[in-house]
Amino acid sequence: MEPYLFYGVVLPERAQLTLQFSVGFSHIASGVEGTAKVSIILNQVAVTVESEHKWGIFDLRNVVKNIVQNHLAMVGYLMGYAYDFEVTRVLNQGREIDYVFGIDIPCLTERNKKIDLGVALASLREKTAGENGVFLNRCFSDLASSMKHADDTAFYCYRAIESLRHHCAAVHGLSDANKTTQWEKFRQVSGCTEEVLRQIKVAADPLRHGEVLGGSSEDREKLFMATWDVVDGYLRGV
Repeated sequence: MEPYLFYGVVLPERAQLTLQFSVGFSHIASGVEGTAKVSIILNQVAVTVESEHKWGIFDLRNVVKNIVQNHLAMVGYLMGYAYDFEVTRVLNQGREIDYVFGIDIPCLTERNKKIDLGVALASLREKTAGENGVFLNRCFSDLASSMKHADDTAFYCYRAIESLRHHCAAVHGLSDANKTTQWEKFRQVSGCTEEVLRQIKVAADPLRHGEVLGGSSEDREKLFMATWDVVDGYLRGV
């Protein structure tokens, strides 16, 4: 089958890196195998992927990002550098694929397409004011991380919700109460059910304990939609 060619960039570009390596891989969720040849020249990245599987480009994009980012993490450990990696484009002539990746999560972009950004941002800025705002800011940071790190989406989604539970406890004078009481109050304010929270927690628990867990783009979409529903419900209630 025609190989897939991915392009990207190592960030920040001012910290130049040149590196070449090849690896075999097995997709955690599906078990599909392939090989990736990675070439990084002055932070410009080209990755050739050979596999007999007919991949969805977003799932394979996540595989490529993990391969490169994992090697950058090893470089970071050895050198004390904090590199990041962005995949920008994929080509496969045999399948007539030539796609430039955006920064959006399509299901969330569609979900929030009618939002007035200026008005919504002003409202959030007001809610994050004061000493308890740190919990909301942690929530938003974790939600951003859930979008950036495909394999850890559930981990960040649930931790974002836990930050909201702490916020809820703080504003309602329940910081010293037990977790059961705090979660009950959180569900009351957010309007979410215990079952929804449990489903997100079940997806997150293996990752929270250092286990490796894969998933598909469809799995991530369900997590995103459930988590954003919980967060939206809570923000409407505070």
